[in-house]
Amino acid sequence: MTSHCLCLGLTPLVLLCCLPLVRPDPCGLSIVPKDPAVAFRGDVVLNCTSTCSNHSSLGWETSVPKVTDRGDRWVSLHISNLTDWILEPLCYGSNPQIIEKTRLHVYRFSPPKIHLGAEMVAGHQERITCNVSSLVSGSSPSDINVTLSSGNSTLNKSRGSPAVGYSFVVQPMQHGQEIVCQAWLRVGLQVLSDSARATLQVWAPPHSVKVSVERLEFGVGANFTVRCSAEGNPPPELHWELPSNASMELSDHGRTVTVHSAQRAHNGTYRCLAQNKYGASLGQVDVLVQVPPRSRIVIVAVVLGAIIFLGGVALVVWRLVRKRFMMSLLQPTAATVQGCPLPACSGEGNSGKGEALGREGPEPLGEDKEEPRGV
Repeated sequence: MTSHCLCLGLTPLVLLCCLPLVRPDPCGLSIVPKDPAVAFRGDVVLNCTSTCSNHSSLGWETSVPKVTDRGDRWVSLHISNLTDWILEPLCYGSNPQIIEKTRLHVYRFSPPKIHLGAEMVAGHQERITCNVSSLVSGSSPSDINVTLSSGNSTLNKSRGSPAVGYSFVVQPMQHGQEIVCQAWLRVGLQVLSDSARATLQVWAPPHSVKVSVERLEFGVGANFTVRCSAEGNPPPELHWELPSNASMELSDHGRTVTVHSAQRAHNGTYRCLAQNKYGASLGQVDVLVQVPPRSRIVIVAVVLGAIIFLGGVALVVWRLVRKRFMMSLLQPTAATVQGCPLPACSGEGNSGKGEALGREGPEPLGEDKEEPRGV
């Protein structure tokens, strides 16, 4: 406020002081919240406040039933069960005359609905859809965005459409996966959001059938266990095809086959058949039951001993044959003995043989022959 003193004179009976010239400050009304979003058949409370210091009264004008409350330079409006799609309440003040109005953005926004297939079977083509029902006063179509996601992955999204879908081939590992549908609706200056969740129920034929054993080779008399595991929904039943009718023990609801004191009859292929209402799958393992390693060592030792014995016999025979052959080479004959008449060599006349041998026999070893001395 500004004032100026105009002195009209010095007469104290006319004016005792200066007369102020007043310029009023600007004032107005404010409504909180401004242009609010109100759900259809919902409630709303508005508050109107004046910045003028000399308003004699404040009030509301509206076409629907209302409840008001007032205080110093303020007045509130309460509307219940709002069913009018178009409504603009007006706040007014008198002395000075001033008005302010707001617009109610009435909307209907239903939570999203996720629609899944009646029965999702692995390997089949399926589709997920999400629908949102919305209506906003003065906005056709609604300003809405819808997103379909799973985990951190966005499957599909739409802008300006209240529906979104996603087609895919169902996989067994998707069983229990959570699907989320998120919707955003713009109403006036506000953005509303809502979401829905659903869990995939995937039915699957048996798969990942595994037949295992601690090792593939066993000795006669050993104990071993063959195990079978399979995945599927519902859980598959297990059936065995065994290599023989030899004694075996089934346990763990048919998941394991135990063999005690294995025999050659337990040698062969162990097959496990997994089956449920959606299909079947087979797994197998080959088990070899053979002579224990100790027995093989004994057999090898016996064979080596036999080879050594036969080799020794052959060596003895070879030495005997060689000896006889050498003796036959050293035996004297008539053609090689000098000075021996044929009758004597053939055994006629023992005295003659002795004399002949005596005369012509070899000289004794070790005796030096005497050299003739010179005259």
